Amino acid sequence: MKARGTTAKPWFTSFRVRLFVAIMLMVSAITAVGVYLVQRTAAASSARDLQRDFEAQLAALHSTEESRNTALAERCRTLVMKPRIHAALEDNALDLLYPSARDELRDLMEPASADVAASSHASFYRFLGRDGAVIPPDDAQSIGPLAPDDEAQLAIRGLPQQQQIGYLFREQNGATERVDQVIAMPIFSSETGNVIAALVVGFPLNETAAARARPTMRSGVWMKGQLHLPSVPRAAQIALADQLSRVIAASQQAQTSFNVEIDGAPNLLFYNPLNPGSVYPPAYEICVYPLTESIARRRRLQREVIGAGFGLLLVGLIGSHFASGRLSRPVEQLAVESE
Repeated sequence: MKARGTTAKPWFTSFRVRLFVAIMLMVSAITAVGVYLVQRTAAASSARDLQRDFEAQLAALHSTEESRNTALAERCRTLVMKPRIHAALEDNALDLLYPSARDELRDLMEPASADVAASSHASFYRFLGRDGAVIPPDDAQSIGPLAPDDEAQLAIRGLPQQQQIGYLFREQNGATERVDQVIAMPIFSSETGNVIAALVVGFPLNETAAARARPTMRSGVWMKGQLHLPSVPRAAQIALADQLSRVIAASQQAQTSFNVEIDGAPNLLFYNPLNPGSVYPPAYEICVYPLTESIARRRRLQREVIGAGFGLLLVGLIGSHFASGRLSRPVEQLAVESE
């Protein structure tokens, strides 16, 4: 019989319940810390994988571009040594300049093989006089037609002493349809050694073989507020061009990367100067790397980690129930005997 005046204690104040709650809180805390550490480690690993893949694609792209640019520069260096071109310039026989150049540079405009066409087929060429202005051609169709405004962009204030790189945005129907990489090679007099003219050659700039081999990386060119990125819709190009104008104007770094959205999809955008120190307007290489797959992989990993955490928490709940029952039994027995 119970002593008079004693009342039964509520179940939630029993030692077993308090022990169960204490063990459960400890298990929950350990599980939460474990899930946080695993998730942070997985996120860091995913970021490293993303950075490594991005840098690998970027390195492959730059390697191909560097090889192409070296080959084009060497080809232009060979072209300016043509004797008939030198004769026309040094004798001031400018009426014979382009007719002589058509014969000397025929393979530049009409490559003899597919390999030459792929590597160094020019879309146009022009000569600059001693004042840096374009020497008007007698027949522009045979040396690559250019609009008057496009031709005026090739002029240089003072002839350069070394090779110059530029980019020519050519518009059709109010939109930038193509970009040409411009190489201006000085022509030195064989008598005085002074620069007497310059050969300007334009090569069509398309997505390189490295970019085609790695379709996740999309590349283009930004210059003077205009962006040429053929694989991106025109409306998105205009929005990106405005954003790049603000970022490049405000940034103190020559190259950097930041996140952008293109058609609602997250991307990593990287820009890098293409012609530092050139007399032509500065142009920037633009590389866009999609983050959709990386984000989906990271979210999938997060779900797996959280799911594993809940599973561990459930196991801890069951274990805490049995552990609290076993550990509280002697105490409860002692309490009964004490009463």
